[in-house]
Parts: sequence; structure tokens; C-alpha cells
Amino acid sequence: MLEITSVQNPLVKEIVKLHQKKYRDEFIIVEGKKALEGAKEANLKIKYVFSCDSELLSDYKNCAYLVNEKVMEKISTTESAPNIMGVVKKPEYPLKNFRNYKKIILLDSIKDSGNLGTIIRTAAAFNIDGIMLFGDCTDEFSPKTIRSAAGNIFKTPIVHAPFSELKEFKKTHKMITTVVNSKNSAASFKAESPVIIMFGSEAQGLCKELLTLSDISYTIPMKEGVESLNLAVSAGIILYEMYKNEG
Repeated sequence: MLEITSVQNPLVKEIVKLHQKKYRDEFIIVEGKKALEGAKEANLKIKYVFSCDSELLSDYKNCAYLVNEKVMEKISTTESAPNIMGVVKKPEYPLKNFRNYKKIILLDSIKDSGNLGTIIRTAAAFNIDGIMLFGDCTDEFSPKTIRSAAGNIFKTPIVHAPFSELKEFKKTHKMITTVVNSKNSAASFKAESPVIIMFGSEAQGLCKELLTLSDISYTIPMKEGVESLNLAVSAGIILYEMYKNEG
């Protein structure tokens, strides 16, 4: 097991670069025991693992680095450093594999990493096969997204899907949109597989392009005068209704 005691160590500087999206083309930072175990279960290449506790490094002997608190604080992306973190090969999921998936959700121009991570966690809980991102979205493998997914980041494949490909998916999947003014209540939501359920941003909703693909739309009924729900909350309600009404 190697040891690093200086924040000026070249490897420390290499890890700090991964805090920025432009350096995360190949490897990503994974913070916390659950997320790191998830990477291991997904058979992703784990390049480095860092901890101040040698016992936590026992399962990662070939890539383990024992560090002090100052180094851990330097390489971490959080105010309070995790007890263990690693650098992992970014997973790649072919879009063509999604053609065989029965339950897919699509997120249009989602900006908030915390919301995205929460939706990824919710998708895993309600047995969603895959997640598509459309438009200008936040980085699905940012440290904040991974933390918010609470150990579920590698359980559901995530891809970016261009409109041209989505038009092809319409031939095989039912396209469902979630909007604010549909006559169809989410309480009656029962999707027949294969299906793609689309969610828009809180500010703009779904873009016009995606609305043209819609086969049916649903609305979450709410008390009058209440602003729109948080996107992650809305997705959770819809996915629960689908999960509850399956079969």
C-alpha cells in the first residue's frame, strides 16, 4: 500500500483536475463507500482508491493509497471529506442497447445535479431499465450527481439521446409526456411496455420537439395556487404510480 502525505504530490494534482468536467472524459471521482462498492459490483476499472483508514483500503490493495486528512480534504469535492473515495473508469452504455429496454425515462435539459442524482436513485428503486438525457443537461457523472444517487449511480444505464434517434424509438416504444395541463391524472397512470416517459425542466417543461413525439400525456393533480413540484419529486410520483399499477 502506497502512502501520500503532501498536497503537492503529482497524483493529488491529477485527482483535483477531475473536479472539473473538462477533465472527466475517461475517469470520474467516486466518493463514499456505497458508491465505490457500486463501481466494483458493476465491474468498472478502479484506478485509485484513497482513505485515511488502512482498513477501508483492504479490498483495494492493488490501487490503494493511504493519505492524511489534508490530502483527503484536497482531493475531495465536499466540504467534509468522505472516509473513502476513488477514481473510476467512466461507464459507457450503447444507445442501441436501449431498444431492448421496456421502461425508460427521459429527462429534458435537467440542470441540477442533485435532482438528477435523486432521479437516478428513484429509477433504481422503481425498476427503470434506462435513463435518457436530452438537450443541455448537467453532467450525469459529476461528483454531486454521484453523491445524490446514494450508491445507485451504476445500477441504471444512462445515455444522451439525439432527436433523430428518439424518432426511431417511437416506432417501438410508447412515448408518454408529463405536462401541467393534461386531462389524464397521474393517479390513473399505467404504462404499457415498452415505454419512454419524458420529464421536462421545472422552468420550461418539455421542449416542443419532444412534445411532438407524445402518444399520451399525464398531469399530477395539485391544489390550486401551488407552484410546480420539484422535478425529482414529480418523477418519483409518476414512477411510483407506474410501479404500483404494473401488471
